[in-house]
This record gives sequence, C-alpha cells and structure tokens, in this order.
Amino acid sequence: MGVSIDVVIPSFRLIEHYLVPILQLKRPAGARVRFYLLSDNPEVAVSPAIADMVNGTDVFLEVNPQNMGAAYTRNRGIESGDGDWVLFLDDDITVPADLLEIYARAAEQEPRATGFIGLVRLPAPGKPFSDAILASGSMDIFTIAEHRKDFAWGATANIMVRRSAIGNIRFSEVYPKSGGGEDVDFFLKVRAANQYENYRTLPAAEVNHPWWKNEAPDFKRPFRYGTGNALLPEQLPQHASRELPNTVETVLLAVVAAIVAAVVKPALLGPIGIFIGGVLAIECIATTVQSIKRKAKPGLLVYWYVVLLRLSHDLGLLWGNLRRGKIEGITRRFNDNGGFRKSNLFRTNTYKIVKWILYPLLIWLAWSVYTSA
Repeated sequence: MGVSIDVVIPSFRLIEHYLVPILQLKRPAGARVRFYLLSDNPEVAVSPAIADMVNGTDVFLEVNPQNMGAAYTRNRGIESGDGDWVLFLDDDITVPADLLEIYARAAEQEPRATGFIGLVRLPAPGKPFSDAILASGSMDIFTIAEHRKDFAWGATANIMVRRSAIGNIRFSEVYPKSGGGEDVDFFLKVRAANQYENYRTLPAAEVNHPWWKNEAPDFKRPFRYGTGNALLPEQLPQHASRELPNTVETVLLAVVAAIVAAVVKPALLGPIGIFIGGVLAIECIATTVQSIKRKAKPGLLVYWYVVLLRLSHDLGLLWGNLRRGKIEGITRRFNDNGGFRKSNLFRTNTYKIVKWILYPLLIWLAWSVYTSA
C-alpha cells in the first residue's frame, strides 16, 4: 500500500490507557503512517509510556503554549504533517488493531474520494441519561456510517479526509474553544470545495467511544453545542433556513410581551402567563411523543432528560445569537445534512405536528381567559 496517513489526535488530558493502543496501531504494509498527538494543555503531565513512544520519526507530541481550543489544535495537526490523508481521532476512543489497514485499503481503492466517515460506537446505555441522549438524536452522527452510503460531514472522533481535498481550508476559530459547530463547518467547506461530493461511509472502520462523565446528567455539553451551532447559519448561509420559533424563542418573545403588557395592559399578564406555561407543557408532550416514536427506552426520567437536552441546546442557540447581538439569528436554523432548503417553516415531523395541533388550543385557552376577565 503506497498511501501516507497523518493521524491527528487533539487531547487535553493525554490519558494513557486510551492513547497508547492508538499509537500502537498496526501500520499497513507499504504505507507511511505518522501520529501527531497535540495537547491543548501546557501543564499536562505526559506519562512515561506515552513519552517513550514519542520518537520524532512517526510519533510526534506537540503541546500548545496555552489553551487554544479544539479548532486551533486540529489545524496545528493538519499543518504538522504532509501525508496524503489526514485521519482525525478522538483521544478517548478504543480502537481495533486493524483500523489503519481498513482506512489505507479504502484510500487505495478510492484515491479521489473526499474522505471516509468511520463508525463511532457508544456502549449500551446503563443509565436513563444515556438512553435520553440516544433518543434525542444528538449523537446520530456517530453511527451515520451504519445508515448511509455517504454523508455531508462526520464526527471528528473518527474520520479520514484527503489532504488535497482539504487544501487551505482549516477549522474556524470563531466557534467555542471547547468545541461545537467547528467540525460541521470544516467538513461542509471541504465538501463544497470538492464539487459538493459527500464523504464515503466506512462502517468497517469502527471505534468505541465511552459515555461522558460516567453517564451522569450533563446539560452544559448540549448548551455549548447550541452556542456553537448559532454561528453556522452566519458562516455557511447557503445551508441556512427559517423555522418557526422554537420553545425557548417562543418563551422569550412571550416574556418580552409580558414586560410590555405590564406597562400598557396589565390584564394581559394572566393570559401570557398561561401561554408560557402551556408552551412548556406542549414542549414536554411533543418531545415525549417524538421520543416514543424513536423507540426511546420507556421511562418518565428518560423522557424528561430528552426534554431538558432539547431545551439546553435551544437555550445555547438563543444565547449564541443574543450575546453577539444577532437578533436576526432567532428562528434561523442550519441544515446540517448539507441541504440548501430555503425555508423549513412548513416541513413536518412528529414533533412539529403535535405542536401545531396543541398550539391553537393553547392560544384559544389564553384568549378565553382574557376575554372572560
């Protein structure tokens, strides 16, 4: 095999039991493989086992002078090597011994492919929060290789891209340092630069990813993703479209209306309060119905976590716009499947249908309270 692969692994913790097996991956016969381990933590303690593997020949360790963020660190990895292909891997995955052979074989068979999306397998959920993550669909990109022959982008946990396809495109540093949106931005820009050719999926290139924080509830991650995703319509407007206000945006608009009503017409405060409570109740109902349709593990706690995951993401989306003064970003959504839809206002799914049925009833109820007062 005459391919050359640069393996880029950004890391903050340099956890030995994950990284050593990655650095020990079997090199394909005839291929040149170089590992670029990049720490975004200037105070990181490098274990002796990892230090012994760093040889400056095929295993390199670079430490950022300060915490620069995921985008900067991956860019440094791209620029450190010159291999024909760049394989991005997370620093907390477990890998099969033949992972590089699978990727090298794919590169030989399809040398002009934009890239290959590997499969990222999460463990079977052991707690309700993990069941909720799966039910929410937020991690569907991890297993896209199981369901599609190709796709517009992939998770940086396990994806290989042709260097000549990348060209001078880099991960944008306008996104949150800890990650959120920059991967979608990068892979879609690379795709656009290559006649919008999707990445091939490669389910045989399977890695395992652990649950975060031992499956403990964590809503900071979806909030951060939402904050980053708020930038996507601005950075890639060709993939943006308008939607009806989501629950968080609707509540914000109702709160603004309540503030105005408190000055202009206090009698409206009661109906507005009923409307806000109803909006939140409808969110719970619509999300639960959608979770059941997605075959979520039955359980009130699971359904509740799915609701909170959605609200956390949407709150991050709103905050990402408000903190930059981008009021026009409210109701603007990003088509992360790579589509060019101009408007999603009347695109239906189970979640929307339930809301469309219940919202008129809620508005009627609020109006009835007002007129009977």
